[in-house]
Amino acid sequence: MKTSPLFVALAILSIACQNTGKSSETETNSSTQSPIEGNWELVENRVNGKVVKPKRPQQFKVYHDGFYSFIMYKPDGSFYMTAAGPYSLNGNQYKETVRYCSDTTLVGTSDWQEWKLDGDTLIFSGFKKVTDPTGKDVTKKWGGDHFVEKRVRARFEQ
Repeated sequence: MKTSPLFVALAILSIACQNTGKSSETETNSSTQSPIEGNWELVENRVNGKVVKPKRPQQFKVYHDGFYSFIMYKPDGSFYMTAAGPYSLNGNQYKETVRYCSDTTLVGTSDWQEWKLDGDTLIFSGFKKVTDPTGKDVTKKWGGDHFVEKRVRARFEQ
């Protein structure tokens, strides 16, 4: 029986939103809420300096209680991936570790990026460093420091 990518995405997002445990990697806690906590839509993605123009929103990412989850589409609008796991902030450094993923070969991968928050606009740049599930540095394999993503807070509109 083949599992639909949408089902996998919804399952991962559901698990991520229900996470009540704390990862030892997470520096945020309920008494010190993360400034990036909330729901974010990717509105601009620059890869190697060029703007990638998707046909529809390319990524929706949620940060909650030291955990992130996202669903991502290719620029043509087809499903690409979903993932979730713990994240931490240390100054302008951001680290996320894949705990759940529609591509199971990525489970255990960690990546470091730089972040900046300007009102309701969140900007990430990276990959500053990437390690595979064994801890091996694979930053060059992932393209190194080649992207800048701009997200805005998702707003419910009636």
